[in-house]
Amino acid sequence: MGIREADIDGIEHYYDPNEGKSGRRGTEIFVVPCSFCGAKILRKTYGRNAKYICDACRIGQKEDEKVEQKKRDAFVNQLYETITTKEEQRFNKAVDAIAKQVRNFDSYEKDIEIARRGQFKYGSVPEAMTAIQLIHLGYSIIPQQKIGKYRVDFYLPKNKMVIEVDGALYHQDMFKGDREATIQFSLGLDVKIIHVPAEAVSKNIHIINRILRKLP
Repeated sequence: MGIREADIDGIEHYYDPNEGKSGRRGTEIFVVPCSFCGAKILRKTYGRNAKYICDACRIGQKEDEKVEQKKRDAFVNQLYETITTKEEQRFNKAVDAIAKQVRNFDSYEKDIEIARRGQFKYGSVPEAMTAIQLIHLGYSIIPQQKIGKYRVDFYLPKNKMVIEVDGALYHQDMFKGDREATIQFSLGLDVKIIHVPAEAVSKNIHIINRILRKLP
């Protein structure tokens, strides 16, 4: 190995008196070809079975690996979407959104598993986020509770509250007519109906904490 193999393989090498380690001066320098492009590389060791890569090819190889990784990720994501329902995807997006917004995500582990049981009832990502956060805050919730001829997003009977996660269309159309009045009189005048903007929940899950803290 080393000089003997280099001589057999026709690898150029020379002794450099200025190179050395641990106080020893001088070392053999091998001029080996890049395994990819053939460019000459200076190395202090030589092994017949070793693969030598120049800096340019190493950079190119890393870029190729990044491209391949992106292709693999895209394939996995596509596969993931085919084996999960829309409701499961929606809930997982809600979990991802919360993970990016909170400091101690580990503390949400049990709350997420509890909320997951009702994932097929949440109509949007903000609704799923709201469910997780309400459970995290210690509330017992009934999602999509039917009240008269209507359904509410979340009913909290112990706290005498209804929480609606409002989207833009919801603001414009859903409360025309007698919807809110019917819900209010069906549950009783002592039940609070709270509206939380879906867009605000998406941006900051802690908006729910702030709204609930302001209640009398």
